[in-house]
Amino acid sequence: MLRVGFIGLGAMGLSMARNVLKAGFPLAIWARNPQSCAALREEGASWAGSPRDLAAASDVVITMVTNSPDVRDLVTRDDGLLPGAAPGTVIVDMSTIAPAVSREMAALCAERDAYFLDAPVSGGTQGAQAGTLTIMAGGAKEGFERARPVPEAMGKNVFHVGPSGAGEVIKLVNNILVGAIAAATAEALVLGVKAGADAGTMARVVGASTGASWQLANQFPLRAFNGTFQPGFMTDLLVKDLGLALDLGDETHAPLFLTALTRQLYGESQAAGHGRDDYTSVLRVLESIAGVTVRVPAESAADAPR
Repeated sequence: MLRVGFIGLGAMGLSMARNVLKAGFPLAIWARNPQSCAALREEGASWAGSPRDLAAASDVVITMVTNSPDVRDLVTRDDGLLPGAAPGTVIVDMSTIAPAVSREMAALCAERDAYFLDAPVSGGTQGAQAGTLTIMAGGAKEGFERARPVPEAMGKNVFHVGPSGAGEVIKLVNNILVGAIAAATAEALVLGVKAGADAGTMARVVGASTGASWQLANQFPLRAFNGTFQPGFMTDLLVKDLGLALDLGDETHAPLFLTALTRQLYGESQAAGHGRDDYTSVLRVLESIAGVTVRVPAESAADAPR
């Protein structure tokens, strides 16, 4: 049985680590604040004194942190993962970071005969809890196959998508579409309500028409139509990811006109105080400008096609 280490026990990572533990893997954990993972330790996870100690006690190490500097620090610091990694250790970074940083970390790990996979996820907190995440892994195929049983404990769709950095590239492509489709959905619904259409009727009709989307069928009913905007994926994180996508566009000379506009709109939502709310809270910005409110009763939202 593979020994697993886990760092990054936030809204996503805690549920993911819990699913690893439920699958029967011996699990070691580390966090800057030990109290943040007290519950997981009570459930059977062991505590490592440092990232280096965690790597030394693990065959596969999962990281699920916020950004590129966090990943680089965890891997390269004196008491970090790479100094503790034995030959054959697989570090699976499930964060969304710059593809160039993933390639840099993979090269450093290869020098120590270890593996680094960039394996970002899609599915939000509900997918993390249910163990149904989509996981897109870039890196050496041998390292992916060695670690595969661990991501399979957290995800329903686990893909090896190519060399180092490929997982992050595909995740950024996905999140461009997440942001743009949600923003367009919010804008269209605000227009409809402003023009006198019923929000619930629109959701049902569009959900059965060519404007249907996963966002309209799932995220808006769960997060936005009820006015809670409880985070499945925070606005702050989407703004960060859209920024990474724009950086990648600059690096590759790819045009990202819509992405730039989308990033600006979510930046407005962030500036309005919705950074830690779900990204569908972009609806609030558009509602404020138009002077309308788009809400759908739970029973009406449940009738929308899935």
